Amino acid sequence: MVRIFALIMRDDEYGRRIIENICYRGFPHWIWGIHEFSQVPSLETLLDDIPSTYLPSNIPKCDLVLSLGLPQELQMLIPSIAKRSHAKAVVVAVDDPRWAPPGLRRQIADELEDLGIAYAFPKPLCGLMKTSNKYIDDFAEYFGKAELKIEVREGIIKHVKVIRGAPCGSTWYIAEKLIGSSIEPRETLWERIARAHHTYPCLASMEMDQELGDTILHKAQYLIRRAVEESLK
Repeated sequence: MVRIFALIMRDDEYGRRIIENICYRGFPHWIWGIHEFSQVPSLETLLDDIPSTYLPSNIPKCDLVLSLGLPQELQMLIPSIAKRSHAKAVVVAVDDPRWAPPGLRRQIADELEDLGIAYAFPKPLCGLMKTSNKYIDDFAEYFGKAELKIEVREGIIKHVKVIRGAPCGSTWYIAEKLIGSSIEPRETLWERIARAHHTYPCLASMEMDQELGDTILHKAQYLIRRAVEESLK
Protein backbone atom coordinates (compact mmCIF):
# COMPACT_ATOMS: atom_id res chain seq x y z
CA MET A 1 0.00 0.00 0.00
CA VAL A 2 1.16 3.54 -0.77
CA ARG A 3 -0.32 6.62 0.90
CA ILE A 4 -0.78 9.36 -1.71
CA PHE A 5 -1.23 13.10 -1.36
CA ALA A 6 -2.46 14.39 -4.73
CA LEU A 7 -2.05 17.98 -5.91
CA ILE A 8 -4.42 19.17 -8.63
CA MET A 9 -5.92 22.35 -10.05
CA ARG A 10 -9.50 23.21 -9.16
CA ASP A 11 -11.96 22.70 -12.03
CA ASP A 12 -9.30 20.95 -14.12
CA GLU A 13 -10.19 17.60 -15.67
CA TYR A 14 -6.63 16.24 -15.87
CA GLY A 15 -5.89 15.59 -12.20
CA ARG A 16 -9.43 14.74 -11.24
CA ARG A 17 -9.67 12.02 -13.90
CA ILE A 18 -6.47 10.37 -12.69
CA ILE A 19 -7.68 10.29 -9.08
CA GLU A 20 -11.05 8.91 -10.16
CA ASN A 21 -9.35 6.18 -12.19
CA ILE A 22 -7.09 5.18 -9.30
CA CYS A 23 -10.19 4.82 -7.13
CA TYR A 24 -12.21 3.03 -9.82
CA ARG A 25 -9.45 0.46 -10.36
CA GLY A 26 -9.70 -0.57 -6.71
CA PHE A 27 -7.26 1.68 -4.87
CA PRO A 28 -9.31 4.42 -3.15
CA HIS A 29 -7.49 3.58 0.09
CA TRP A 30 -4.29 4.91 -1.47
CA ILE A 31 -5.64 8.47 -1.56
CA TRP A 32 -4.86 10.00 1.82
CA GLY A 33 -5.38 13.57 0.76
CA ILE A 34 -6.19 15.84 -2.19
CA HIS A 35 -5.42 19.53 -2.44
CA GLU A 36 -7.00 21.67 -5.14
CA PHE A 37 -5.13 24.86 -5.97
CA SER A 38 -7.31 27.73 -7.15
CA GLN A 39 -4.73 30.51 -7.38
CA VAL A 40 -1.32 30.70 -9.03
CA PRO A 41 1.26 33.00 -7.42
CA SER A 42 3.75 34.92 -9.52
CA LEU A 43 7.26 33.53 -9.94
CA GLU A 44 8.66 36.66 -8.30
CA THR A 45 6.69 35.89 -5.16
CA LEU A 46 8.30 32.47 -4.85
CA LEU A 47 11.89 33.19 -5.86
CA ASP A 48 13.34 34.15 -2.47
CA ASP A 49 10.99 32.51 -0.02
CA ILE A 50 7.78 30.51 -0.19
CA PRO A 51 5.01 32.18 1.79
CA SER A 52 3.12 29.66 3.91
CA THR A 53 -0.14 31.15 2.62
CA TYR A 54 0.44 29.39 -0.71
CA LEU A 55 0.96 25.97 0.89
CA PRO A 56 -1.96 23.62 1.61
CA SER A 57 -3.29 24.25 5.11
CA ASN A 58 -3.85 20.57 5.89
CA ILE A 59 -0.99 18.41 4.64
CA PRO A 60 -1.41 14.75 5.59
CA LYS A 61 1.49 12.48 6.38
CA CYS A 62 2.02 10.38 3.27
CA ASP A 63 4.46 8.24 1.29
CA LEU A 64 4.06 9.73 -2.18
CA VAL A 65 3.19 13.20 -3.44
CA LEU A 66 1.56 13.23 -6.90
CA SER A 67 1.69 16.50 -8.83
CA LEU A 68 -1.06 16.34 -11.44
CA GLY A 69 -1.26 19.25 -13.84
CA LEU A 70 0.15 22.11 -11.77
CA PRO A 71 1.56 25.15 -13.58
CA GLN A 72 5.28 25.68 -13.05
CA GLU A 73 4.77 28.38 -10.40
CA LEU A 74 3.00 25.87 -8.15
CA GLN A 75 5.50 23.11 -8.93
CA MET A 76 8.02 25.20 -6.99
CA LEU A 77 6.04 24.43 -3.82
CA ILE A 78 6.55 20.66 -4.15
CA PRO A 79 9.75 20.28 -2.09
CA SER A 80 8.17 22.21 0.79
CA ILE A 81 4.98 20.16 0.56
CA ALA A 82 6.92 16.88 0.38
CA LYS A 83 8.97 17.85 3.42
CA ARG A 84 5.91 18.79 5.49
CA SER A 85 4.10 15.58 4.52
CA HIS A 86 7.14 13.43 5.41
CA ALA A 87 6.85 11.92 1.92
CA LYS A 88 9.48 9.48 0.72
CA ALA A 89 8.88 10.15 -2.97
CA VAL A 90 7.41 12.58 -5.47
CA VAL A 91 6.03 12.00 -8.97
CA VAL A 92 5.52 15.07 -11.14
CA ALA A 93 3.42 14.43 -14.24
CA VAL A 94 4.82 16.23 -17.29
CA ASP A 95 2.01 15.93 -19.80
CA ASP A 96 2.53 19.54 -20.83
CA PRO A 97 6.04 20.97 -21.41
CA ARG A 98 5.06 24.18 -19.61
CA TRP A 99 4.36 22.37 -16.33
CA ALA A 100 7.97 21.45 -15.62
CA PRO A 101 10.57 22.78 -18.07
CA PRO A 102 14.12 21.35 -17.78
CA GLY A 103 15.55 24.11 -15.57
CA LEU A 104 12.71 23.86 -13.08
CA ARG A 105 12.98 20.06 -13.00
CA ARG A 106 16.66 20.36 -12.09
CA GLN A 107 15.86 22.85 -9.34
CA ILE A 108 13.13 20.67 -7.85
CA ALA A 109 15.32 17.56 -8.16
CA ASP A 110 18.21 19.27 -6.32
CA GLU A 111 15.92 20.36 -3.49
CA LEU A 112 14.39 16.91 -3.16
CA GLU A 113 17.80 15.25 -3.16
CA ASP A 114 18.89 17.54 -0.33
CA LEU A 115 15.82 16.34 1.58
CA GLY A 116 16.50 12.67 0.79
CA ILE A 117 13.26 12.36 -1.18
CA ALA A 118 13.10 10.25 -4.36
CA TYR A 119 11.47 11.67 -7.48
CA ALA A 120 10.34 10.99 -11.03
CA PHE A 121 9.29 13.35 -13.82
CA PRO A 122 7.58 11.03 -16.34
CA LYS A 123 6.84 12.66 -19.70
CA PRO A 124 4.08 11.65 -20.21
CA LEU A 125 2.79 10.24 -16.92
CA CYS A 126 1.75 7.06 -18.77
CA GLY A 127 5.46 6.48 -19.40
CA LEU A 128 6.19 6.05 -15.68
CA MET A 129 8.40 3.03 -15.00
CA LYS A 130 9.60 1.42 -11.80
CA THR A 131 12.59 2.95 -10.04
CA SER A 132 14.59 1.89 -7.02
CA ASN A 133 12.11 3.61 -4.70
CA LYS A 134 9.53 1.41 -3.01
CA TYR A 135 6.70 3.94 -3.10
CA ILE A 136 7.11 4.96 -6.72
CA ASP A 137 7.34 1.27 -7.57
CA ASP A 138 4.20 0.42 -5.58
CA PHE A 139 2.32 2.98 -7.66
CA ALA A 140 4.00 1.96 -10.93
CA GLU A 141 3.08 -1.68 -10.33
CA TYR A 142 -0.43 -0.80 -11.52
CA PHE A 143 -0.21 2.67 -13.09
CA GLY A 144 2.32 3.85 -15.64
CA LYS A 145 3.81 2.41 -18.80
CA ALA A 146 1.14 0.11 -20.21
CA GLU A 147 1.53 -3.66 -20.12
CA LEU A 148 -1.08 -5.85 -21.76
CA LYS A 149 -1.88 -9.53 -22.19
CA ILE A 150 -3.69 -10.04 -25.50
CA GLU A 151 -5.45 -13.22 -26.57
CA VAL A 152 -5.64 -13.73 -30.34
CA ARG A 153 -7.53 -16.46 -32.17
CA GLU A 154 -7.42 -16.81 -35.95
CA GLY A 155 -5.91 -13.38 -36.30
CA ILE A 156 -8.63 -11.64 -34.25
CA ILE A 157 -8.16 -10.04 -30.82
CA LYS A 158 -10.53 -11.86 -28.47
CA HIS A 159 -9.48 -10.60 -25.05
CA VAL A 160 -7.20 -7.89 -23.64
CA LYS A 161 -6.11 -7.88 -20.00
CA VAL A 162 -4.51 -4.72 -18.65
CA ILE A 163 -1.60 -5.63 -16.37
CA ARG A 164 -0.54 -2.01 -15.97
CA GLY A 165 -2.35 0.99 -17.40
CA ALA A 166 -2.13 4.72 -17.90
CA PRO A 167 -3.10 6.55 -14.69
CA CYS A 168 -5.79 8.46 -16.61
CA GLY A 169 -7.56 5.20 -17.53
CA SER A 170 -7.06 5.36 -21.30
CA THR A 171 -5.40 1.93 -21.47
CA TRP A 172 -8.56 0.18 -20.26
CA TYR A 173 -10.67 2.13 -22.75
CA ILE A 174 -8.35 1.27 -25.65
CA ALA A 175 -8.27 -2.37 -24.55
CA GLU A 176 -12.06 -2.57 -24.89
CA LYS A 177 -11.95 -0.98 -28.34
CA LEU A 178 -9.40 -3.54 -29.55
CA ILE A 179 -11.73 -6.51 -29.01
CA GLY A 180 -12.73 -7.90 -32.39
CA SER A 181 -9.88 -6.18 -34.25
CA SER A 182 -7.79 -8.02 -36.80
CA ILE A 183 -4.07 -7.88 -36.04
CA GLU A 184 -3.30 -7.52 -39.74
CA PRO A 185 -2.70 -5.29 -41.52
CA ARG A 186 -0.82 -3.57 -38.72
CA GLU A 187 -1.46 -0.09 -40.10
CA THR A 188 -5.20 -0.60 -39.63
CA LEU A 189 -4.65 -1.82 -36.07
CA TRP A 190 -2.46 1.20 -35.30
CA GLU A 191 -5.15 3.51 -36.68
CA ARG A 192 -7.71 1.90 -34.38
CA ILE A 193 -5.40 2.42 -31.41
CA ALA A 194 -4.84 6.07 -32.38
CA ARG A 195 -8.55 6.70 -32.83
CA ALA A 196 -9.40 5.23 -29.41
CA HIS A 197 -6.54 7.17 -27.81
CA HIS A 198 -7.87 10.45 -29.20
CA THR A 199 -11.50 9.62 -28.45
CA TYR A 200 -10.93 8.85 -24.76
CA PRO A 201 -9.49 11.57 -24.99
CA CYS A 202 -5.82 11.80 -24.10
CA LEU A 203 -5.26 15.12 -22.31
CA ALA A 204 -1.51 15.35 -22.98
CA SER A 205 -0.29 18.45 -24.77
CA MET A 206 -0.37 18.80 -28.54
CA GLU A 207 2.34 21.47 -28.39
CA MET A 208 5.74 20.57 -29.83
CA ASP A 209 8.10 19.51 -27.06
CA GLN A 210 11.70 20.45 -27.76
CA GLU A 211 13.13 17.60 -25.69
CA LEU A 212 11.03 14.95 -27.44
CA GLY A 213 11.05 16.51 -30.89
CA ASP A 214 7.37 15.65 -30.98
CA THR A 215 4.20 16.29 -29.00
CA ILE A 216 3.68 14.59 -25.65
CA LEU A 217 0.32 13.32 -26.89
CA HIS A 218 2.04 11.51 -29.74
CA LYS A 219 4.58 10.04 -27.31
CA ALA A 220 1.69 8.69 -25.22
CA GLN A 221 0.18 7.15 -28.34
CA TYR A 222 3.46 5.48 -29.28
CA LEU A 223 3.66 3.98 -25.79
CA ILE A 224 0.28 2.23 -26.04
CA ARG A 225 1.05 1.06 -29.56
CA ARG A 226 4.34 -0.41 -28.31
CA ALA A 227 2.52 -2.15 -25.46
CA VAL A 228 0.19 -3.79 -27.97
CA GLU A 229 3.08 -4.84 -30.20
CA GLU A 230 5.03 -6.32 -27.28
CA SER A 231 2.02 -8.35 -26.21
CA LEU A 232 1.37 -9.62 -29.73
CA LYS A 233 4.94 -10.88 -29.96
